[in-house]
Amino acid sequence: MFKLIYTQEPRNSRGIMDHVSCKGTESSLWHCQAEHGNNIQCSKQPYVVCSDSVEVKLADGPGRCAGRLEIKHEGQWRKVPAKGWTEDQSAAVCKQLQCGEKGKTEKFSQGSGSFLSLTCPTNKKISKISECLTANSNSNNQFSDQETEAVGITCEGHKVVFLNGTCSGHVGIEHGREIYWLSGSKETWNQESADTVCQQMHCGNATSFSFNSSADMINKVWKDSFSCSSRKKSLFECNQTTPLPPDHQTSTAHVKCSGNIEMRLTNSCWGKVKIRVEGKEGDMCADTWTEDKSVKLCEKLNCGTPIKAHNSPRDGDIIIKSLHTTSQTTDLTQSIFVKNQDNDNSCNQKPAYVVCSGSVKPRFSIPSYKCFGNIEVEYEGKWIPVCEDALKDTNNRNTICQELKCGDAVETLPYFGPAADKLAILNLTCTANANSPLSACSNITASTAACKHSGLRCSEWRTMVPDKKACSGTVLVHWRQGPSAVSRENFSETEKEKLCQDMDCGGHQSTNKSHPQTIEIDSFWNKRFSCGKNPGSIWECENKTTPSRKEPVFIECQKEPSVSLSHNCSGEVRIDGVPVCASNWDLSYAHKVCQEKLCGNAVFIKPKAPSRGSGNIYHVSCEKYHSIIGQCRRTKGKCDTNAVFITCSESVKFRTTEKHGGVLYVSYRDKWERVCLFNPSQDLNAKLCEEINNVTHSSSKEDKQVNLETTLEFTDVTMDVKRAVKQRSCGNAFPATISCYITEPPTPPPPTRPPIPKGPVIVGVIFLLVVVILISSFIRLYVRRVRESRALARMLPGKEMEFESGDYEDVMDKDNEMEDFSRGRFRSETEFVSENDGRSVSSLPYDDIDEADEARPLTFPATTAPAARDINVHEDGVTYEVEDPQESYDDIDTVPETAQTTAEVHDSPETQHDLNTAAPGLVKRDEDYLEPDQDE
Repeated sequence: MFKLIYTQEPRNSRGIMDHVSCKGTESSLWHCQAEHGNNIQCSKQPYVVCSDSVEVKLADGPGRCAGRLEIKHEGQWRKVPAKGWTEDQSAAVCKQLQCGEKGKTEKFSQGSGSFLSLTCPTNKKISKISECLTANSNSNNQFSDQETEAVGITCEGHKVVFLNGTCSGHVGIEHGREIYWLSGSKETWNQESADTVCQQMHCGNATSFSFNSSADMINKVWKDSFSCSSRKKSLFECNQTTPLPPDHQTSTAHVKCSGNIEMRLTNSCWGKVKIRVEGKEGDMCADTWTEDKSVKLCEKLNCGTPIKAHNSPRDGDIIIKSLHTTSQTTDLTQSIFVKNQDNDNSCNQKPAYVVCSGSVKPRFSIPSYKCFGNIEVEYEGKWIPVCEDALKDTNNRNTICQELKCGDAVETLPYFGPAADKLAILNLTCTANANSPLSACSNITASTAACKHSGLRCSEWRTMVPDKKACSGTVLVHWRQGPSAVSRENFSETEKEKLCQDMDCGGHQSTNKSHPQTIEIDSFWNKRFSCGKNPGSIWECENKTTPSRKEPVFIECQKEPSVSLSHNCSGEVRIDGVPVCASNWDLSYAHKVCQEKLCGNAVFIKPKAPSRGSGNIYHVSCEKYHSIIGQCRRTKGKCDTNAVFITCSESVKFRTTEKHGGVLYVSYRDKWERVCLFNPSQDLNAKLCEEINNVTHSSSKEDKQVNLETTLEFTDVTMDVKRAVKQRSCGNAFPATISCYITEPPTPPPPTRPPIPKGPVIVGVIFLLVVVILISSFIRLYVRRVRESRALARMLPGKEMEFESGDYEDVMDKDNEMEDFSRGRFRSETEFVSENDGRSVSSLPYDDIDEADEARPLTFPATTAPAARDINVHEDGVTYEVEDPQESYDDIDTVPETAQTTAEVHDSPETQHDLNTAAPGLVKRDEDYLEPDQDE
């Protein structure tokens, strides 16, 4: 039987037979009606495909009766698409291959050939697959090798040899769904037969072979025996004897091969499927890999169960096309392997790839913050975040906390840090079993679908923070019950160095300074610390020993983070000169910055494009116990939003449209804007006026409704008006106005002198009167003595008169004397004598002189230089004694400067003397002097 396919014939072709028309009963083509001749022009040339020219095979399978269906059509092997394939078509193939009456579809390697389109008749049951070939079968443009799967068939006549161990064990035969065991005897089970089995299993050669009896196996002995006398690819190619001899029915064959087969994943519990066979290791083809095989492999590697892989490699070194298990297979290494031939690209070089749940492990992103922070899960070798939805279930949260030895879950936290890769754990299903790890959870699925990432806080959370600064101070452990100090016991330089590194503060700075305790410590952490080699964090140094010393640890690291604003009390927030990302930023964080910079409180936050790009800037997350920004968690990374700009209250400015009031304007976000209506008290109005007093005023007047986005919110009258500024819209409204009526301040009264105390004045007056009375009494006494001396001098002779130093004064002209005193000097003796040479007092009666002396006041100079007492004798015999002005009595020192010196005139019996003749006791003129206080 044949089938004709007509193709186009060139117009100038010639034939000897044309327009053939057969009824089907003719014995040959020549008996059919046709036109004959040598010059007949043919429009078409006949094309014939005979059914016997169509060949069928099952390729890349474990045996002749299982594999990928391929049809040889027009001399080329082509594969068949699985779409639309039926069981009747499988049965036709199996019958044609003499592999039984039925067949089932199964996945095998896809091969490298093109597809062949089949169209089977629907009105009858086919006996051969060639009946499905049509004139359009060669048109395969509708198929894509990447999208179309090739059909694979396992016929019911399929049988395969296996070992019940890896490269050793009893020899079994699987036929259909039944398991049989190969009989053994000295005649058939020999070295050649054993080698053939080992080689067929890719296990080398047989190192030993035997036959033994087993009751379970004897009941299912294969019906044929095989005797291999030469190297064969399969046991079924050897000579076989049917039926079995009687002695073959009591023993079964057993063999131990020289080789071994190993299977693993490239990264412990995830990666490419690696197979080592016949001394070579390579990859497994992904085309024939199934989920059931993944389950067996994960179980064999103690890696839990397989989970959905997100990524898979595109190429590999394929050495195994497929592997096939039997009902007796407990380990994939016991499978029947189909090797990939050299230069065979039928697998497209795509390796099998498996991810087991045992590769999934949780962790907190920052190790120094124990048991809280971002949750990350290791998935396919990457640490990826967890979606918030996956942590909504309490069992899921508790499973993570318990696996990390952190107690139970307390709460979910906002995700902190740079945006991670889009891949995240989307689904997670865990049980309530406290002993189950995350790898035991089912439905662990990673996805690139957009989701909100999340963190987690467990009940055993804790972290270490210095008390005052970011990188120095008394070390405190903050945990659920509050702060506790860390004991100095065993907390050496090694532990301090590790803590400084965990806090991103550089290394520890050793100093010999003593650090007094600056805080009151209520409790100490109940564990000591001892770091071994290369700990991951300071918490890996924690042990269960309770410290006995109650002395706190003081730490001082090498660097301290510097927080700054780009414009005094406003601008871009920076840490060590690096901008801060607006993601996760909070108003309370802004307050910390403003307060640390002595700029009041924050009144405005605005994300702006960072000045130096968003590729590597700080992300910050603070807790309640962080007093300054430097203590907060921080990490660098890409920022998907913008940098943080803030305005502190100290940079807020006010102004009005008029000098003494008007529409109120405020500047707090780089522009002047009007304010929503508010009702300030008199005190608040005065505070606003004080702020406006020295500000330039705008001249415009506005009285219409406008869209307002700023308001002033006062909590109390003592509030700083700058801190009352809030960005809060009140829609279209009239802007707020204030009045500042400033009056000229009154002229202050002249300062009044404090009243003089009466008590001291009265005491002073009384004291002065007493002094005056004493001086007056002294002067009267002194004058009386002078008079008595003068009277005595009159009665005594002139030669016997004695002069007592200090008792008399030379008579001087009052006016000249006062002039000299006022000039601060005394006249010399020569001047004094010369002045008095022409002067004569003989005409003066003694009584008159006494009266004059008595009437003349005494003078007691207190500040003039001392001078010797001079005795001057005139021609009339009158002697003048001038007393030394500095020689005075203590009581006289207090006499007022207005006192005058009194000249005394002494009487002498002789009225005439020679001026050149010295009297006894007197010295010569201008040469000799009377020594004071000396007698002749």
